[in-house]
Amino acid sequence: MNKLFKYIGWMAAIVTIVAGLIGIYFALHEKQIKLDIQTVNSENLTAHETVQNLSIKYYYLDSIEVNNLWKTKWIIRNVGDKTIVGTGSENQLLNDGLPLHFKNKCRVLSLDITSSSNDAILKNQKLLFKQWRRDEYVELTAFIESNNQPDIYISDRDIIDSEISYSTYTSKREYNSIADHLPIWLNKTLKVIYLVLCVFMILAGILTFCTNIGDKSSKIAVIILFLFMMIPIIWIF
Repeated sequence: MNKLFKYIGWMAAIVTIVAGLIGIYFALHEKQIKLDIQTVNSENLTAHETVQNLSIKYYYLDSIEVNNLWKTKWIIRNVGDKTIVGTGSENQLLNDGLPLHFKNKCRVLSLDITSSSNDAILKNQKLLFKQWRRDEYVELTAFIESNNQPDIYISDRDIIDSEISYSTYTSKREYNSIADHLPIWLNKTLKVIYLVLCVFMILAGILTFCTNIGDKSSKIAVIILFLFMMIPIIWIF
């Protein structure tokens, strides 16, 4: 029994050291700039069934004739762990503002900011802002004439050392879990520590029970194991 706990103690020490090194790595790791462009919805407003001997014409703002008019909404969110500075001496943009581009050949009839949390403005198809903090967003709505669904993009070379990702919008819960309020490096560290220790704790609990199911130390092991398994709660509440 003593040898078993001695073995468990050594394993716990090793795991603790490894987890500590992982935590230090994430804490000292250089923060990353990352924007995620989410397509909320995209609708072809002029889509209709072809009827023989019948033609239909559409006009945008009652004056501009259009054939394939799309209404598309995007949300651009800072999902990195670093604030993007858009003005001043520490400006991280390589242009006067952050240019917005479109992948397919199209005619942009209007492009507007419908909502934002970073006080950004749109000028000459460029986003202008002072600071863009983590989890802040800009919502854009556009009316575009295009044969295909329009796709907006941002070049990662327009922001120093940045990464741009693309996704489809899914509604998020209205509240944040405890983990959402933690720094990204700490969030990652806790996940890694949990995965590393989970197997060890379960095996330690099983070995302890098998050795002496009525021993006081077994009960302590059960309590520790139970408390350890409660860690994922911070990603729920």
